[in-house]
Amino acid sequence: MAELHLDPTSRTPAVTFTSTDAVLVIAGESYPEDVTRFYTNLKSTLQAHFEEGHNSLRAELKLTYFNSSSARALMELLDMLDAQSEAGSDITVDWHVDPDDDITREFAEDIASDVSKLTVNLLDLTDDA
Repeated sequence: MAELHLDPTSRTPAVTFTSTDAVLVIAGESYPEDVTRFYTNLKSTLQAHFEEGHNSLRAELKLTYFNSSSARALMELLDMLDAQSEAGSDITVDWHVDPDDDITREFAEDIASDVSKLTVNLLDLTDDA
């Protein structure tokens, strides 16, 4: 069973995922020193989930801040999920953005427009999200 639980640090978001629930939550700030390693681990876990025969996933992105390297890694992650959607998996991404943060909202909108099969919902980030 694919599983990943990472506690948040001052530079990395909290990440929770288990194949049983098929729910991925990434919450907090993302500007890790080694962005590639952090997100490669996450992508590998998700790939294992699909290789185990699971065909659904709901992702909740609740990032209050991310740097440009994390933005690139998020684009790669969503490209991977888009390809998985195109292969027949049922994947939904709920991207929670601060209603006052135009930069993050524009980035999320750009990514949503770049994916062809993946459902990306832009939602307001609330204090309890």
